[in-house]
Amino acid sequence: MPQPVIFGDPSSIMVRGILIVLTEKCIPYRLAEESEQPRGDLGEQLPGETVIEHSGFLVRGAESILRYVDEALPGARLQPEAPRQRARMNRALEIFFREAVPVLGGEILRRNLASAFTDEWISPDLPETVARLARRAVGRLSEVLDGGPFFAGDMFTLADAAVAPLFAYLMPLPEGEALIARASPLGSWWGRMLERDSLRRTKPENGVFAMLLPGA
Repeated sequence: MPQPVIFGDPSSIMVRGILIVLTEKCIPYRLAEESEQPRGDLGEQLPGETVIEHSGFLVRGAESILRYVDEALPGARLQPEAPRQRARMNRALEIFFREAVPVLGGEILRRNLASAFTDEWISPDLPETVARLARRAVGRLSEVLDGGPFFAGDMFTLADAAVAPLFAYLMPLPEGEALIARASPLGSWWGRMLERDSLRRTKPENGVFAMLLPGA
């Protein structure tokens, strides 16, 4: 079977989530070179956009790719069959893409990147609007997690794979410690994610966001 080719920054939250899914399913893959463009008729890849090429077929967009990889490729299924479990997974993904990524990723992580790349002083205190939205996103993810151990209950799913890369950057930061207590359900969930081989094996060695990881 031809290896899937992933186009995108390997340190990005979206790309790493896809790599975690591929690793959980034991599917070999190749990361495209920075100058490489996907073949096909989807047009030029947009900046920051994630694309996967599989046997000449192109899929664009992180959530579409997550579902395609699970449904089209062999290996462990990462989407529940039971309607209630599947609803929990879908709700976690909805919160992740619509709320957590724009606020926890787009605001908090980029603030820390800006302070690393520039000499400009950035206040350690989040603007109240950002802090309120961040607390809401974390609270809604906690509601879906409930008693866990994973977002859909007892089964590791696409939702866990998608959210884990965001937490890998967020949890070592002061903002992460303020938002998510280690003893909280989400903190305990993150502890379980740290034990997964797929998270360890997909740790980026380079890329824009890699410098935020501990030990970088």
